[in-house]
Amino acid sequence: MIPLRPTINLYYDKIVDDTPIPNGVSSYEFSKDIYRIPFASNRHGPVNRVTALYNVMKALEVPRVNVYSGKTRANNLFYPLELAPGTSWDVNFCELIPQKTIGRIKKGQMKLLIFAPRIGHNYQILWKLRQRLDYLSTVGITKEMIYIVLGDLNRVYRKLFDNENVYGIDWWQIYTQICYKSRYGYEDWDWVLREYSGVKRTKEEIQKEQFDIEKWNPKRIFTSLSGNTALHNTTLISEIIYRDLDQCNVYSYNLQGYANEKDYTDFRVTDKTRSAEYKEEKQKIIKALASVKKKIDYDQKDLHQDPLKIDTSIFENSLINIVSGSYTPMFDKHYLDEISTLAPGVGIWRQIAKGHPFISLGCLNTMRHVSNEGYFLPTLITNHHYDKIADTPKKVSMICDNLQALSNLTENEIKNKVDELIPFMKKNVEKFFTKPNKRKFEKLFSEMAYE
Repeated sequence: MIPLRPTINLYYDKIVDDTPIPNGVSSYEFSKDIYRIPFASNRHGPVNRVTALYNVMKALEVPRVNVYSGKTRANNLFYPLELAPGTSWDVNFCELIPQKTIGRIKKGQMKLLIFAPRIGHNYQILWKLRQRLDYLSTVGITKEMIYIVLGDLNRVYRKLFDNENVYGIDWWQIYTQICYKSRYGYEDWDWVLREYSGVKRTKEEIQKEQFDIEKWNPKRIFTSLSGNTALHNTTLISEIIYRDLDQCNVYSYNLQGYANEKDYTDFRVTDKTRSAEYKEEKQKIIKALASVKKKIDYDQKDLHQDPLKIDTSIFENSLINIVSGSYTPMFDKHYLDEISTLAPGVGIWRQIAKGHPFISLGCLNTMRHVSNEGYFLPTLITNHHYDKIADTPKKVSMICDNLQALSNLTENEIKNKVDELIPFMKKNVEKFFTKPNKRKFEKLFSEMAYE
């Protein structure tokens, strides 16, 4: 029987002053402040600069978390190797692990835990990770010795890794809560996720981010936060333009400024069941989008460095925001199982934290997951049937149907909707900042128990 309240045992190659140094780093240093946080000296290595897993569990006061080093043994002991976002894996993972530790893993004294909930969830990235993990067999670490934690809650990549021990955790909800609590002074948590939340901001910068929902008086129906040129964003923005919904509303697109024309005939961009006139017009729009750069939020570099940064006007002036920054499965012919991926991104939880209604162009059943987590959906103004649709053009069409219906509301009707929504959105904020996310780690390690 799996225990409901497991003991969580983590092994680190080096522990200094009761604080673990990130596994896999070649050199480290300490922050020059009262926290004295150890972090990797290399800013661009394949592993996290801080022990995010341990730090987050410590901040959330997850019970029975033990850290070990040296020759100490324990049941259900894991050696966490935390991967940084991106795919800069230009080294073999066996080079990151000391020979003594490799020997202990081979002897069954611990399992290798690849903790990677922050990397992208698509076939190309995860197949590259699989190749790196397969190479570990050359030093005797086989698949049975490796446990993998991603941000995909549906565990759809077990077949891709040929490994049943692939798990998921709702990392971005936890991350966003931790960072906002630290950012706005609710908790003294600057040490937890130092690479983002530790960035100091002026009072003016903090004030610019505050959204007072009581003064919410939207001037437009929607804002689409769709800054990159991913296929699903091209599908969305081309449909918005086709329906003239861009006239009184705003969107971001191609923040990088790339000349990046998409194939309008791609079934993931254009619905091939529509009329010839429709497809011809979509072709013109998509071709024109190749040279468009629309910036309403921060540029891609800023968002990468600080994904929680956002101007309050985006919330104040919009009745509803479209979040399309989270991963959208795109029917990759190499791995169709990923259609069922459920990996809610930081953009989702940023809307919840700010208390603003939103539509998600992301994974299947994202909004159902948000509801299951205890948050109110903006059903007064949205129909969430699109949440069950895998076909991106059809999903986008349903979203735009919803936006068109909202566009037909009078100013007085919009005001009434806003007044009705405010108490529910305030409840979401309250729930978000008080949610005991430590249970997510207890559940994860209960599922991973092997002894």
